[in-house]
Amino acid sequence: MSHIFLSSLLIIISTIFFIINDGIINYLSPQDVQFYHFIFYGTPAYLAVPLYLFIKGKLKNHLRATNYFIPFLRACLLLPMPLVTFLSLKNISLPEFTTLNMSSPIMAVFYAFFLLKEKINIFVIFSLTLGTIGVLFVIQPGFNAYNPYFLLVLFGAFIVTGSTVIVNKYNEVASFIGYYIYGGILIHILSFILFIIDPLYINFKTFLLISIASISINSAMLLTTWAFQRSQKYYSSIFCLVYLQILWSMLVGYFVFNEYLNVYAIFGAFLIIISGILSVRGQYKQVN
Repeated sequence: MSHIFLSSLLIIISTIFFIINDGIINYLSPQDVQFYHFIFYGTPAYLAVPLYLFIKGKLKNHLRATNYFIPFLRACLLLPMPLVTFLSLKNISLPEFTTLNMSSPIMAVFYAFFLLKEKINIFVIFSLTLGTIGVLFVIQPGFNAYNPYFLLVLFGAFIVTGSTVIVNKYNEVASFIGYYIYGGILIHILSFILFIIDPLYINFKTFLLISIASISINSAMLLTTWAFQRSQKYYSSIFCLVYLQILWSMLVGYFVFNEYLNVYAIFGAFLIIISGILSVRGQYKQVN
């Protein structure tokens, strides 16, 4: 029980950090700040953990892996995520972005069926159907509210779900800190190169916001990696806690950015949440 309690607590805290990061990106993305400017100025937050371990003489131990291809594959999967996030939040509202990201359990079913060769049951099928209907209500194809960038968010959710599946399935390949460090190397190298090509000098307010966002996203990534690595038997049970992000984003979107979901999207968000809860039951039935 201590494993699932700590993992659940880590996920709950990480949802708050994710929304802080997304909210700041939502504010900065309409400006001249690009994803590589954001990552360049936020690099100290990413380097804080490996630098601390280096001073303590423990960095080498955490960088060891039994198969370096696995963390490298995860790093490649995560490579386009900053661009996806910036483009999405520049063109859609924060509540819409977060709600569509919560379609992750639907993506998890596809991963489980096609890659992990797991059998599906009636709960999984019903969850998948309900979640798909919920996503359609949010993106509302054919309605005036439809935005093609909704599809980009769904692509990002598919990528992030894949990264969590890798950490959970190959939990013994590397430590959670190792997964965290390897996961950020490629995107930081790319951002440094792009920053040199297209530099941007920012004021103190923007630097402060980027620093807060960078600390938040790196903390969220570290906590979720830790949670999913230690919850091999409870992956689906804690996954549904990410739906708290819908609540946080709706509150931040309404009170800070004056953004909100229309009645159809709210109904879709409700269906997606129910879908996630049903997927937990379906996956529990598979395990047992």
